[in-house]
Amino acid sequence: MKGRSLLAPAAALVAALGSAATAEQVNYVTIAGIRSGTVAPGGMGFVALSWSSRRDLGGGVYATDGSFRLKTDGSLAFGLGLGDAETGIGFQVTANVTSLYGDLGDSGYLTLKAATRLNRGGAVPVYLGLTADHLAGWGQAKAPDESLDLTLTAFPLAQIGGKERRLMLTAGVGSKIDGGTDPGGYLGAGLALSDNWAVSAAWTGEEVTLGTGFRLKALPNVQFTASVEDAFDRRDARRVTLQATWTFDNLFGGRF
Repeated sequence: MKGRSLLAPAAALVAALGSAATAEQVNYVTIAGIRSGTVAPGGMGFVALSWSSRRDLGGGVYATDGSFRLKTDGSLAFGLGLGDAETGIGFQVTANVTSLYGDLGDSGYLTLKAATRLNRGGAVPVYLGLTADHLAGWGQAKAPDESLDLTLTAFPLAQIGGKERRLMLTAGVGSKIDGGTDPGGYLGAGLALSDNWAVSAAWTGEEVTLGTGFRLKALPNVQFTASVEDAFDRRDARRVTLQATWTFDNLFGGRF
């Protein structure tokens, strides 16, 4: 899988928001398919495993023919949060492994992200994040393909069906968004349907991604997401992505 892993860095969104509010206030919310303005809290690590029904061939092109193994692929991401976005600047470092086939780990790149909360103490948390992606690539991902994103994310509350539910609203711009090759903007919205289930929609210029995410009470540190990217097949690139993310609190004693 040669393209970027947009889902993995977003896996710690709920945990990041949780550092600013209680679980009852937060509900569960996420947006599939785009970046966010948040980072994982300092001392939190995560591992994300994802699978796509169509292999990313690069340049916004996805495999259409071949056996199941040749047409599909997956990726891994390992991330760590540093600093504190609530009171200053938080950082997130992610190592992305771009394919689960062949020699695992022989192709990948790094993602660096910094974020801060703009309205500290405000009723609606608002975060601004800057992401540098596809850095220090190796293997098939070694070709220069760096990109920058600037993303704004807010978490307002809304009364829905007589219950207070968390929303997640994101807007951003990036140097390689439209088809993964050109500058562009993106928008997304997520809605908490319950404390453990959320739905989302995102737009990246040509593609619309529809997603859902959930977590189980028995596995509080694991999040699951499923999404349909290019849902309306405008670019002949409709594909299904599944992801599971494990988060680990207070690594190294939470001193980072």
